[in-house]
Amino acid sequence: MGAGKAILIIAGLLLLGLSWGASYAVVYLDEAIHEGCEDEQGMIAEAVGLDEGQCQDARDWRHQAFTYGPMLGYLGAALLLTSVIMMVIRKRQ
Repeated sequence: MGAGKAILIIAGLLLLGLSWGASYAVVYLDEAIHEGCEDEQGMIAEAVGLDEGQCQDARDWRHQAFTYGPMLGYLGAALLLTSVIMMVIRKRQ
């Protein structure tokens, strides 16, 4: 196996792992937002500014993980598929 294929496989697996981590982060942040920001006390603290912007930061991080997580997974799968195609083409030659 060439160095290029090994790099594609490693990068693909890393990107799939990052995608899984992003999906885990979305679930974790959803729970944290629900528990700390969406009850009456949390909404008042957020409105007054006592939360120091933590609720909005958590929402922003959740949005980024939700947006980019699947994209990382698709890219990782594409890299793995590319490495498989390269191996198949190499065997046919």
